[in-house]
Amino acid sequence: MDRNLQLANEAFKNQKWGQAAQFYEQEYQSAPSEKINHLLVKSLFENHQDKMAYAVMMDNLNSYLMDGQHVILMVQVLLANHQILMAHILTATVPQLPKRVDQLISQAEDAARQKPEFKKAYQTFYQLSALTLTQQQRAFEKGKELPLEEWVTATKALLIDPFVKPIIRVSLLEMVQKLKLPERFDFRWLDNKNYGITGNQLKSLAEFDKVGLLERTLQEMIGDHDPVTQQLYQNELGLQVTLLYPFIDRAIPDVKAWVTRLIEGDQVQSAALPTMYSVEWWQRQLSQIMSEMTGA
Repeated sequence: MDRNLQLANEAFKNQKWGQAAQFYEQEYQSAPSEKINHLLVKSLFENHQDKMAYAVMMDNLNSYLMDGQHVILMVQVLLANHQILMAHILTATVPQLPKRVDQLISQAEDAARQKPEFKKAYQTFYQLSALTLTQQQRAFEKGKELPLEEWVTATKALLIDPFVKPIIRVSLLEMVQKLKLPERFDFRWLDNKNYGITGNQLKSLAEFDKVGLLERTLQEMIGDHDPVTQQLYQNELGLQVTLLYPFIDRAIPDVKAWVTRLIEGDQVQSAALPTMYSVEWWQRQLSQIMSEMTGA
C-alpha cells in the first residue's frame, strides 16, 4: 500500500476528515476507483465540503445504490446540497430502502419548509408560467429543492397550464416518471388537449423502441458522407421526440415518412393548412416550438 493511502486510512480511522480528504483526493487523482470515491466522499461530507462531496459522488453515482450504507451516504450528500427531488428519484429505484433514508428526507423537507425563503420559492415554482423560457428553466431547476408534496401539487397545475413552455411540461413529466409516482396526472400535450396519465406507468424516453428506430432510419437515409448535416438532423430529431413525449408512438406511426419529411421538407407546396395530426402538421408544430426556444 502506498504511503498516501496509508495516511488517508489512518486519518479516516481517527476521524480527521480534512486530512483524510486531502490524501484520498491525491489517491483518487492518480488511481480513481469506486472504493476511493466512497472514502473521499465520506471524508468530504464529514468535513462539511458538501459541494465537493457531491461533485465527486456524481463521478460514480450508480455505485452508491449497491448497499444500504452507501445509499444513506448518497442521500446525506444530496440533501446537504438541497437536492431533495433527486434523493426521492434515486431512492425510488432501490428495492429495500434503509429506514434511515425516509427519516433523513423527512427531516430535510421539514427543515426546508421552515426556511424564511420557502414560501417565495414555492410560489415562484407554482407560478412559473408567468416567466420567460430561460426563467422557467431556472425555476424548474430550483423546484427540485422543494419537498415532494409541494412539488407534486405545483406540478399537477403546471402540466395543464397552457403558458408553461412545452419543453418545461415535458421535463416535469419526465421527473414524474423517474419518481415512480402512483398518482394520476393530467397533461396538456402539443395538440393542446389534456390527457390523463399515471406516473408509475410512464415509460422513460430511452424505453421507446421507436426512438432507436428513428435514429437508425435517419442514419441509413443520410449515410456517413456528411457527418455535420447528420449531427444537425440528429439533434433536431432528438428534440422532436423529447417534445412529443409521452405519446411519441401516437404522433409518429410511420418512421420512414417522418424522417423523409424531416430531411426533405414539405413534398407539396400548398397554401392550405396540413391535415391535423399528419406528418406535415406535427413537424410544423414542432418547428414553431423549436424556433421560439432558440429565438430564431
